[in-house]
Amino acid sequence: MIYKHLLRWLACLCLLCAGPILASDVHQKTDVITLYNGDRITGEIKSLSAGLLELSTDAMDSVSIQWQEVARIESKYNYQVRTSNGHRYYGELQPGERPGDLAIRDLYGSHNMEYLDIVELEPIEDRWLDRFDAYLSAGYSYTKASSVAQTTLNTTLSYEDQHSRNSLNARTTLTDTEDDSSQSTKIDLTRQVWSTNRARYFRAYYGNYEKNDELGVDYRLSVGAGLGRYFIDTYRTRLTGGAGLQVLTEEGTEEGTRQSVEAFFAGEYGFWRFDDPEMDISFTLSLYPSLTESGRLRSSSDLRLRWEIIDDLYWDITAFGSYDNQADSDRNVDYGVTTGVGWTY
Repeated sequence: MIYKHLLRWLACLCLLCAGPILASDVHQKTDVITLYNGDRITGEIKSLSAGLLELSTDAMDSVSIQWQEVARIESKYNYQVRTSNGHRYYGELQPGERPGDLAIRDLYGSHNMEYLDIVELEPIEDRWLDRFDAYLSAGYSYTKASSVAQTTLNTTLSYEDQHSRNSLNARTTLTDTEDDSSQSTKIDLTRQVWSTNRARYFRAYYGNYEKNDELGVDYRLSVGAGLGRYFIDTYRTRLTGGAGLQVLTEEGTEEGTRQSVEAFFAGEYGFWRFDDPEMDISFTLSLYPSLTESGRLRSSSDLRLRWEIIDDLYWDITAFGSYDNQADSDRNVDYGVTTGVGWTY
C-alpha cells in the first residue's frame, strides 16, 4: 500500500516539475561570466551550489563552471547570496574593484566580499514553481542464483525562499525472494528557518514516517523541533549539526502500539570534488536516545555518492543503516547498499 502511494506521489512530482519547463523563461540569457584565463561566457545563471556555477547558454546548453575559476560576473538581475559565515544577502551583483571581488547592492547599501566567501547563489525567482529543486533516482537488480530481486526509489524535493528551506527526502527499498518479501521505507520532512541576527544558526522542524520489516516496524510516525548550526560552510565542504526533542508513535509486529519521547542529535557532512572524476558525497547520522523508555537507543544513517554522467543525469550509490537496541524483532540492525540512475531538476 505504501509503495502504491509513493508511486502516485512520484507521478505528481514529475508533473509538478514539468510545469516550469512549459512556462516561458523570464530570466534572459544575458549574464556574462569572465574566467581568470580571459574566456567570456554569456548565458543565464541558474545557481551556485557545491562549488559549481550552473549556466544555461544558447550555444552549449548547460555549462558547469568551477567557482574558483570565475573572475567576474555581470548581470542585471537580483540574486539571493549566502556566504560562508552564514549571512544572506538579496540584491544586485556588481563587479568588485579587482578580479575575484564582488559587491552586492541591496536596500541597505553595498556589501563587498570575495567570490570564494560565497557558498550559494541563485536568482530571486518571481514564480514560486521556479524555487523548487528535485532529484529522482531509481534502481533495480536481480540475482538469478538466489532469486532475489530488489527495487529502490530515492527522491529529494526542496523549496527555498528568503526565510526558510523546506525539504522532503524519501527512500524505499523492496526486496523479493521466492519465500518472502520485505520493505524498508523512510520519508523525512524538514523545515529550516533562519534570521539575520544569528546567521549561522537556524530553527528546525521535523516530521518522519518509517516502515521497516527487518526491525519489526509496521509504521513509525514522529514530529519534533530543535536548533541547528553551520559549523563548516565553504564552496567545497559543509558540516551542519542539530539537536532537539521529538515525540513518536509506532506499531510493531509483536508489542503493538507504543508512544515515547526522544532527544535527537543529528549531523550532516557534504563534500564536493571537482577533479576528474567529479564526485558529490553526502553523509547524515542521527541518534535518538529515548527519554521515556529506559535504555532505548535508536540511530539512522544515510550515505550517497553521486557522479554526473551527462547534464542533469547521474549515477549514484546510496547506503542506509538503521539500529534499534529494543527492536520488535530478533534483529536490531538493518542496512542496505543500492545503485541507480538519477535525474535532477
